[in-house]
Amino acid sequence: MKELVQKKECVRLVLPHDLGPECLQDEWCVEFHSHAPQPLVFLDTFEWGLWFGGYALYRCGDVYRLCSHKNGWLGGVVCEEESVDSRHFWGDFEAATMRAKLEGMLDLRGLSAVVDGTFRLRLGALRNEVGKIVCRLEWTTVSAGNQGGKELLQFCNVIPLHGYEAEGARAVASLTLRGASAVGAGPLEILLRNAHVEPQKYTLKPAFGLQTDTPAREAIGRIVRPILGIAVRNIAGILNDIDTEFLHDYRICLRKIRSVLSLVKGVYPAEGTERMRKILGDLARETNRLRDLDVYLLARDEYLELLPPQLRPALEEMFEDFSAQREVEVLRVASNMRALPSRQLLQELEDFFSGGTPHESSPHADLPVGPLVFRSIYKRYRKIRTIAVGIGAETPDEVVHQIRIECKKLRYLLEFFTEIIPGEEGASMQKTLRRLQGRLGEFNDASVQQKSLLDYWEQKKSGSEIALGLGGLVSILYHQQKQTRGLIEQALEGFGDDSTAAAFKSIFKHPASTPTPDAPRDAHK
Repeated sequence: MKELVQKKECVRLVLPHDLGPECLQDEWCVEFHSHAPQPLVFLDTFEWGLWFGGYALYRCGDVYRLCSHKNGWLGGVVCEEESVDSRHFWGDFEAATMRAKLEGMLDLRGLSAVVDGTFRLRLGALRNEVGKIVCRLEWTTVSAGNQGGKELLQFCNVIPLHGYEAEGARAVASLTLRGASAVGAGPLEILLRNAHVEPQKYTLKPAFGLQTDTPAREAIGRIVRPILGIAVRNIAGILNDIDTEFLHDYRICLRKIRSVLSLVKGVYPAEGTERMRKILGDLARETNRLRDLDVYLLARDEYLELLPPQLRPALEEMFEDFSAQREVEVLRVASNMRALPSRQLLQELEDFFSGGTPHESSPHADLPVGPLVFRSIYKRYRKIRTIAVGIGAETPDEVVHQIRIECKKLRYLLEFFTEIIPGEEGASMQKTLRRLQGRLGEFNDASVQQKSLLDYWEQKKSGSEIALGLGGLVSILYHQQKQTRGLIEQALEGFGDDSTAAAFKSIFKHPASTPTPDAPRDAHK
């Protein structure tokens, strides 16, 4: 419905529900004809990438249209595509303009229907006393649902013809006297509000409201509760298999909570802490195979590009196997997540970390979190620096893997407690660490991928063509891994140089007078 768009020369008015075009008959001859009602389905991602990007995507019949939006008012149509098949990812669209626009806003996220509504358009004209058309009207009614339910909004575009701007102004004034307004929420916002759907910014890094003197147990609770909430929010997307990012983010959240419990020790009673860490580990392991298959299938195009064209068809069999395995694994994971035991484990986590749950005393519960965490950060940095000294061309992969794990732990600490770390210095440290982690991640991915491909061949062991394709791919990944090792050494030199070490020491190494983590404090109930 391109008529929904406000034209540059028109004036848009939000109208009272009981106001109709006949109210203008006293001043003009009014002519109107109606278009067939148009049911529209609006689409967006879990992260509301389109909404916050200033766009709206809707399907009307077999046509997808992408347009700009502001406060729910639809702007100009940027591009459109006709298809009888549903479009779920940006790569499913065929039009180059549509793909280019959507890729940056959707990335790996899948589209889902967020709300639907019915738009009824009546086109009209106002004629003056000599029968000349002086103004055109686009009178639109928006109703909930695709069957034209409750009327939610009525608005009108008043479009004067050239030379009759005064007549257009008179029409606007006449409607305004009858309760019309030039301001108001647009149809998309009204539809969402009626459906009790609110676009929300999504982040894996929420604010925790920490201060240096926040008691450690309170601080860890403030960290865990929102991250656990994010994990739970992602479960519906996993069950419905909307896209792979739901499982990815769910696993990250579980890993973050498990890490903070091991990195900041003695905050909760030891037995309860170990129980929570076991639950988190068990929940994550339940999804290991599905995540592995997601990673392989997402890398499909990248893998194929690494091989010469004549070897690519041989690998298609492997990806078909992975795809079939994934279908089975999705059903297994969803079944387990829906089952009572898994739901009980999540409830146990929520109950344990609830602010109102009493716990026995523990050594560090009441210590101010700043000094406690700063010492942990400094200790972790020194450990990385010590391991880095021995990294060289002959260093076993296991040692490189160890330093990757240590860097991940340090990153979590810096991320969790960024609110109490001096801004400029903390940001610089995290930037340097991210660069190093990127290299370590590339190295680890190449190592894991080689092992997975060889494991697949051990299971398959059929066909010389697939053997040749797998062998070629493993060789390329091995070569990439060797190249990355040199880049890791360079990144480690930067992360462990004297200036970085001095910055970590000046911020995180506290004077001896600061209470040590082992110092006894009052019991925290």
